[in-house]
Amino acid sequence: MSTRSARIATAGLWHLGSVVSACLASLGHRVRGTDPDGARVADLSAGTPPVFEPGLSKLIAEQAGAGRLTFFPTCREAFAGAEFIFVTFDTPVDDDDQCDLAPIEKTFAEIAAHAPQGITIVLMSQVPVGTCARLAAELRARAPRLEFTLLYQPENLRLGDALDTFLRPDFLVFGVGPHTDPVRWERAYEGIHAPHLVMRWASAEMSKHALNAFLATSISFVNELAGLAEAGGADIREVTRALKRDRRVGAYAFLSPGPGFAGGTLGRDVQALRALGLRSGKPTLHLDATLEVNRARLDGVADTLRQATGGLAGKRVALLGLTYKPGTSTLRRSHAIELARRLAAEGVEVAAFDPQVRQPVEETRGTLLCDSVAAAAAKADALVLLTPWPEFRDINWSALQSVVRRPLILDAHNFLDDAAVGRAGWRYLGLGIAASGLPTLGLAAPGTTAAEPLLAARAGRE
Repeated sequence: MSTRSARIATAGLWHLGSVVSACLASLGHRVRGTDPDGARVADLSAGTPPVFEPGLSKLIAEQAGAGRLTFFPTCREAFAGAEFIFVTFDTPVDDDDQCDLAPIEKTFAEIAAHAPQGITIVLMSQVPVGTCARLAAELRARAPRLEFTLLYQPENLRLGDALDTFLRPDFLVFGVGPHTDPVRWERAYEGIHAPHLVMRWASAEMSKHALNAFLATSISFVNELAGLAEAGGADIREVTRALKRDRRVGAYAFLSPGPGFAGGTLGRDVQALRALGLRSGKPTLHLDATLEVNRARLDGVADTLRQATGGLAGKRVALLGLTYKPGTSTLRRSHAIELARRLAAEGVEVAAFDPQVRQPVEETRGTLLCDSVAAAAAKADALVLLTPWPEFRDINWSALQSVVRRPLILDAHNFLDDAAVGRAGWRYLGLGIAASGLPTLGLAAPGTTAAEPLLAARAGRE
């Protein structure tokens, strides 16, 4: 906990803002949050966060109970007496991954009107390169007498593990303008022990684009390899295990094939770099290819399912998982939702179960939401695992076989133990796994080492 507590306002209270607010309060700061959505402010005041994040409800309740965390409907109230204003909107994106900066720009207008003198503004929302310089210039024009420091600290939270990644990050990037004094902002980060990388605004903005574009490229790379593995009689799980053993690649590389990257975050930063290339006349061939591979990935999943079922019209398909990743309740840009819509358009009856989606919402229209895996699988012609929730590894596949019309599972993340599923009488389909008829090594779970003793024994004999 910080020994020098600060008075902090946060503007924007969806996932990023609610996590940042609660975590800053847990460091001992006095935090006053605000959001244009009055219902969201009311829910948070009652202890209900806008999106599921493990541990977040408890942390909000603890910090509110300690008097360190409060929420207000207006910026005027939240900004009163603040030393820091953290701008924490989850930057909206459209269907083409283009970001909408309107909420951030409106907040800077509120800062011009209501921020105290000497304020330090910490922009955490993802923004295109050049945004900080533009916002600082606009703020000076709107409020020429306001003394302020603008810091860009790009968020690096991971849905499902956000509290830990905020409080115990690998590093922190700080983008600063000319003549910025670190003493003015380091107090807010006391208690977070991580290397500080201080750089100019544009470099910090681009570092976020670069990181997410690299992750997106890794995903498209391994998904392209997965198709080649199927064609060549290989198993992509074995191939990626070899890649991750090489220290030049690393054990944590984004090399797990699946339906592609979703959620908007990675795509938004790829598009930001492509837009920069277009404006400056610089080609972005690599990034163009990354997006093209990703766009085609869900088509490939649908094609695999179509071939396995002998045509989709009139079939019933059960989807396991709807959120775009485990550990969250958000359906934003989820591949499962997109696949459900495509299947419904082809005359498929779509049922689904997700541990965090129990009530119908706009995104699930046309999908039968069920309260258990068994209910979703009832009379299904195929199951498709689309969100790798840990509890799906505990499914009793032998018992589940009795309720389906056909024991077929398409595992879009190679998440399950294919050997165990096969022994239970199911036909297992993964991505990047050739149907060669060779003995399985039981390598389904990404990152596991189930086959290492067998491979080591073979190596010893050879």
